[in-house]
Amino acid sequence: MKKILMLITALFLFGCDRTYTVEEFKNDEKLTDEYQKKCQNGEIDGDSLNCQNSRKAVVVRNKVSNASWN
Repeated sequence: MKKILMLITALFLFGCDRTYTVEEFKNDEKLTDEYQKKCQNGEIDGDSLNCQNSRKAVVVRNKVSNASWN
């Protein structure tokens, strides 16, 4: 019974992390930097949706800043 309770608790604690969209990451550079650091140092699984979305936001932000407006 203790094992089941511990498993449920662990799933609750690890499953409650909010998932941010690419748009949210694009609009909040501080949030993007925070998640990039967490993803790179292994604090968060690099394959998580937040890591993927933060990487996409960085790519989109870099494309816009490197665009030629001639």
